[in-house]
Amino acid sequence: MCESSLEFDACFHHEYNDSIESFGSQPEGFKYEFMGKSLPYTPDALILYTNKTQKYHEYKPYSKIASPLFRAKFAAKRDASLKMGIDLVLVTDRQIRVDPILSNLKLLHRYSGVYGISSIQNDLLSFIRTSGAIKLNDVSSQIGIPIGETRSLVLGLMHKRLIEAELGCDDLNNNPTLWTTP
Repeated sequence: MCESSLEFDACFHHEYNDSIESFGSQPEGFKYEFMGKSLPYTPDALILYTNKTQKYHEYKPYSKIASPLFRAKFAAKRDASLKMGIDLVLVTDRQIRVDPILSNLKLLHRYSGVYGISSIQNDLLSFIRTSGAIKLNDVSSQIGIPIGETRSLVLGLMHKRLIEAELGCDDLNNNPTLWTTP
C-alpha cells in the first residue's frame, strides 16, 4: 500500500531488481529523538536484499530535501534506524523517475499476469538464443510474426526473465536489442 505516486513508481524498480528478495510499503515504524522530543516515524519501504541485509527507504521529491529542517530530521531518523541495525536511505524522484527505465519497467509489469509459455514463445526463445543479441524488428521479420504480436510475446518472456534487454538505454516500445538469459 503506497501513500504516493513516487512510492508506487519506486516499486517498479524493486520488482525487477535481482538483488532484492522482497519489499514492503509502510513497514512498522519506530521512534526517533529530535529537539528533545521522541517522535514517531514510519519509513516508506523496507527492502530485504538477497544478501539478507535490510534497508529502510524514504522517498521524497528532490525539491523537498534541501531544507535544513528536513535534513536534520532525516539525520535523526537515520541515527535511530542505524541503532536498530537497519540503514535508512533517502531516494529522490530524480533516481526513481528516470526514463526509459521506468517506462520499460511499467511496460513489463503489464505482462506480469501472463502465466505459462506458449509454443510460439518457446520458438521465439529458441530463435533468440541461437541468434545471440538481435533487434526486435529482426526477430519479427525473420520469424514472420507482426511486430506488435512479437513485442507482446517477447515482453511476456522478459517479465519471466527469460529474455533480456538494456532497460536503462533501450526503449522497449521501439527496437530494443534482445538476448536470452544464461
